[in-house]
Amino acid sequence: MRTIALYGTVAAIITAALVLFGTQGGPAFTTETYERIHRPQSQPDRQGPSVSHSQSHSGPPKPPWEFDYRRSGRNYGLSEDQCSVAFPELYKEVDRAVAYRRRVGNVTLEDLEVGWRGDGIVRAMIHNNQLYIIDPHGVWDHNHRPRALATLHALDRAISAAAEPLPDIEFTFTVHDSALMGPNDNHTTFAFSRLAHQETLWLMPDFGFWGWPDVGLRSYSELQTMLDDDEDDFLDKVPKLIWRGSLAVGSQDARAGLVEHSADQTWSDVQTLDWGNKTDIDDKLLTMEDHCGYMFTAQTEGNTYSGRLKYLLNCHSILLSHELRWIEHFHHLLQAGGKEQNYVKVKRDFSDLPKKMKNLLKPSNLLKAEVIADNARRVFREQYLTPAAEACYWRALIRGWASVQGFKPQVWGESELEDDWRGGKRSKKRMRGAPFESYAIMEQVEWNIPAKPRRVCIEE
Repeated sequence: MRTIALYGTVAAIITAALVLFGTQGGPAFTTETYERIHRPQSQPDRQGPSVSHSQSHSGPPKPPWEFDYRRSGRNYGLSEDQCSVAFPELYKEVDRAVAYRRRVGNVTLEDLEVGWRGDGIVRAMIHNNQLYIIDPHGVWDHNHRPRALATLHALDRAISAAAEPLPDIEFTFTVHDSALMGPNDNHTTFAFSRLAHQETLWLMPDFGFWGWPDVGLRSYSELQTMLDDDEDDFLDKVPKLIWRGSLAVGSQDARAGLVEHSADQTWSDVQTLDWGNKTDIDDKLLTMEDHCGYMFTAQTEGNTYSGRLKYLLNCHSILLSHELRWIEHFHHLLQAGGKEQNYVKVKRDFSDLPKKMKNLLKPSNLLKAEVIADNARRVFREQYLTPAAEACYWRALIRGWASVQGFKPQVWGESELEDDWRGGKRSKKRMRGAPFESYAIMEQVEWNIPAKPRRVCIEE
């Protein structure tokens, strides 16, 4: 009898805990939680404030936790406090989006409609730290499908690794280069980038933080591993500026300017690519590790933002870039001057490029120039563009969205009638959407059982 009573007590405790954590997804909890992720405004040190630890044992107190790239750079499960310590300056875009919604009003259910986009948009939900896919709207083609899958995998990884309960939210994200469809479009969704006036957009890490295999980037984490283990010292790199890209994109002016002002220069390895010409690609295409073998790398925008930037910032090289019109979630960390300078800013048409390169390549300036590369590696590869930082940002985005979500997500769909053992009918509840575990396999929200065999066409 004592055993039964003990089991009953334990069950009651577990039930109470489940109720506690299961009900903490409301606005009061999420707002309080979100407020605690804000970076301290008065902290000049990039490391942020110390995280205190309770001491339940005798002996000297443990030192406060500090972020170490080698130890924690790929820890997807840092606690909320650890995320604040490790990446205090990361969350500017989340703060901006939250502040905007507090000015204009909370996010509504109407904001989650997907029909306005047509294709390339996903409606999803997070409930009890579980990702559900509600409506994968037009993500089947060769462009949208890999982007949507990579984004969902990265998001699910951040959710699954969470050290604390996350609030319940429902949201959409689009995988288009340009999330909005025109200058007057003001829809609300998660996006890879935005223009300065597009305040309704919430920036998320782009799909390339998972991987971009169709352009040769198999895994973001693998790139960092290879660079950590096999990158040349700065002064041993090829003393040239590297760039490969197409001119047939939206930012043609910037790219054409780069090609023009680097032509016939001894310091230039700038070449255009024709993605429709296999011979041209075979002759000229370089891996990202090859790019990092050069002292200088060039960044140009593409149709909107350019996905190469985060990769180039992983190189222990000097980045040269024009002013960027399209904003990604980490762009505010770029510094064009001062002791913390981590890239070299050039004009949009690159007309000042020859002068900048001549100055950087002076033997008397090379050691000074190397400091720029040192700063870039320290700030980006070893801190703010680590996989750990990506996961922390995703969770901050979830908490920020929840703090201005003006509705409670509807977890359950329409009930279904099914036969019961008495020969009658009973109502059975069913959750909306498909859990990510099944969607990752089926790429469908609903399917017949047994499922029909799926054909995957792979070109030989």
